[in-house]
Amino acid sequence: MKFLGFDIRREQKNLNLQDFVSRLLSVQGGGLAPVTPDNCMASPTVHAIVTAISRRLSVTPVHVYRSATKDGRAFKEKMPNHPVAKLLAYPNKWQTRAAFWADAASAYVRYGRFYAFKVQGSTGPIRELLPIVPSRVCLEQDQANWSVIARITHASGQIEEKPLSKLLHVRGASRNFLEGDSPVEDVAQAIALEILAEKFGNSFFNNGAIPLMIFKFIEGSKGFKTPEQEKQFIADFQNALGGNNRHKAMLLPAGMATGDPVKIENDKAQFLETRKYQRTVIAGAFGVPPHLVGDLERATFNNVEQQDQDFTLNVIMPVAQAFEAAMERDLLTDEDWSRGVVIRFNLDSILRADFKSRQEGLQMQRLNGVLAADEWREIEGKNPLDEDNGGDEYWRPANMMVAGEPVVAPPPPVAAPPPNEPNGASDDNAQ
Repeated sequence: MKFLGFDIRREQKNLNLQDFVSRLLSVQGGGLAPVTPDNCMASPTVHAIVTAISRRLSVTPVHVYRSATKDGRAFKEKMPNHPVAKLLAYPNKWQTRAAFWADAASAYVRYGRFYAFKVQGSTGPIRELLPIVPSRVCLEQDQANWSVIARITHASGQIEEKPLSKLLHVRGASRNFLEGDSPVEDVAQAIALEILAEKFGNSFFNNGAIPLMIFKFIEGSKGFKTPEQEKQFIADFQNALGGNNRHKAMLLPAGMATGDPVKIENDKAQFLETRKYQRTVIAGAFGVPPHLVGDLERATFNNVEQQDQDFTLNVIMPVAQAFEAAMERDLLTDEDWSRGVVIRFNLDSILRADFKSRQEGLQMQRLNGVLAADEWREIEGKNPLDEDNGGDEYWRPANMMVAGEPVVAPPPPVAAPPPNEPNGASDDNAQ
């Protein structure tokens, strides 16, 4: 008897999951639809990665600044009334700021790119950003003048052509220098194997985790007369005793007996090992620390915080900088560029250390004259002190001096008068 192409015999006690999945792929034409950025969220690992990145970016404030100088020093001035700042706070009529950035980050991670149409009147600033599903956008470049045209296929099937300058286009690395490469498409087979392992586990335990049953004909039995009878017997057996009907009584036809069941033990079939390995492979392809996808084998109480900061520095920051550069190119005007206007995500809130370490670092800056009291309070989200409390004053250690200045010798000490001469005069002079 064969099952999914396996010739099941009594001596075949254990099945290897890798062989089982490989045969499942070959017999069922892949086992599932090809993995794409649209259906990749069926993978628990991909779902965890996309959720972690999109949630972090959705709660990260984004501000518009103007670079300027004051007393010969460069500083950044926040511009909350700038048209782009208002646009980023309210991107469109149906998405909140958090929802817009969560969706934008999700599309960027899955597709490697993000598009939004810039709604603008005949004159004036951009009024709305309308996100577009990246799979509906195809970029084409004119080899004569290097201009890029975006072909947008709408849900109705209508194809619309627009210059790329009409879109907010954010992308990662690209092999064709136009459209960002999707990590989902690059590691589609690894994601598919994890999804198949999920489906296999669901099917296995949905049937009550009953091992594969082997039937045999007793000596002298002629067996089934036709292949259709064999197929019908197997189908009737699965319908009668599968799922919620497991453990019910079974009556075999005359001339048939059951043999030893084929055992698929999770440890010997490497079921758990396969799922762990695929989780690590997929996390590595996205550059995400293993602990964020549930792999805590190498995590400790001390290094989880460090891994979380590494995730912010190596995953969130590149995504944020990709959006910053694209927004500065596509949303700011030439006048803004000349004025030094920039767009920045405020990652300080997620880059912060624990409270004790943060206060120790701020105290060091305060004692060395780097921070004023009001600046310290601003970092901690507190209101400044009153004007008379010296909140804008900088401390300077008394035992330090500016490099290059001459050393000023302290004045010699004044000798104290003798105890018997309080006025500094002798007894003879006193007489």
